Amino acid sequence: MAWDETGLSGLQAQLAHEMVSRVTAFTFGPDVRLVRGVMTSPDRPGAGRVVLWDGQRLDSSVAFDVPLTDAQGGNIPAGDIAAALRGVASDWPEHETEKAPRDAFGIPVIDASALVHAFVAEPRFKVPDALHAAAAAFSLSPEPEDPAELRLRGFLLLDQATYRLYLDTPESQDAPPFGIDLPIQDEKGAVTVGVTAVHAALPVLLLGELERMRKDAHDPYCHTVYDMVAWLSDS
Repeated sequence: MAWDETGLSGLQAQLAHEMVSRVTAFTFGPDVRLVRGVMTSPDRPGAGRVVLWDGQRLDSSVAFDVPLTDAQGGNIPAGDIAAALRGVASDWPEHETEKAPRDAFGIPVIDASALVHAFVAEPRFKVPDALHAAAAAFSLSPEPEDPAELRLRGFLLLDQATYRLYLDTPESQDAPPFGIDLPIQDEKGAVTVGVTAVHAALPVLLLGELERMRKDAHDPYCHTVYDMVAWLSDS
């Protein structure tokens, strides 16, 4: 599949939108990496350029050129590019950065195409990716004629295996939200992203079946907690 300039510009716009939400996002690990900029790579057609820095020193900046399409020509979801870039940024050796060519602003530029394509072929997500994907699934702006049945009020990473989403309904008004606990890892211990099944089933479960999953837990941020970890494991 060949992408024209209009199609590639649309993918670039999606990448920029995805990265905006991560401008102040801390990565897990000893180093902080924030998004300083997102541009179209002038040297590599079909690639976006993402500049990361430590949030304090501009000379800590490193640019990574990331492909917008996979080896077969299909578009790579912006969320997958972000997840791949998180791994690339944390694993890239410092001595390789020092040898990299620099752009007009003096920023080292790394070609991360092969590493992103390898991630797409065999995804290896990290905990922040799972948390981001879950929160984003419930925070998307609905169409005016199709109001959301559930609304994200907040979220909290409980530990390395579980996170809690705080949700309410359009009828909640000023009432506290309810919490649902969801797993981060699959049965093999690998980090998983996406809560499609939960997003689709929750409005139905709220009609009564969800009560079976009520958890005996005190949480000052919500009125009730439901544990959906086992439910997802059985799905």
